[in-house]
Amino acid sequence: MEGAETTPRGGERPRTIPIHQALTRPVLLAGADRELVLANGVVVTALLFGIGLSWYTAAVSAVLLGVGHVALVLLAKHDPEIRRLYVRHIQLQAFYPGAAREVRRAPVVHASVPVAE
Repeated sequence: MEGAETTPRGGERPRTIPIHQALTRPVLLAGADRELVLANGVVVTALLFGIGLSWYTAAVSAVLLGVGHVALVLLAKHDPEIRRLYVRHIQLQAFYPGAAREVRRAPVVHASVPVAE
């Protein structure tokens, strides 16, 4: 068989293909989810230039940018795919309710030892 490697005992090992780490790691920007960091930046920029450039808006924008980015980094450390997980949770929420059903059918109990009458 072409391409198969042989082991010292004469058996054949299946061929392995290396996969680069960049293909399996999540896309992060400064340690946080890229889309959420960009959304945070857009909100800060809109606040800064949309309301008007003053010391108050600059201070609020800096705090929002700093605290928001730290929160996003902590979320990414917990789970890098948290945004996709939340979107999937919202989409499937109607199918999987978070509470138990009030009405359920009675369990079927089978006798483990048949009783002769």
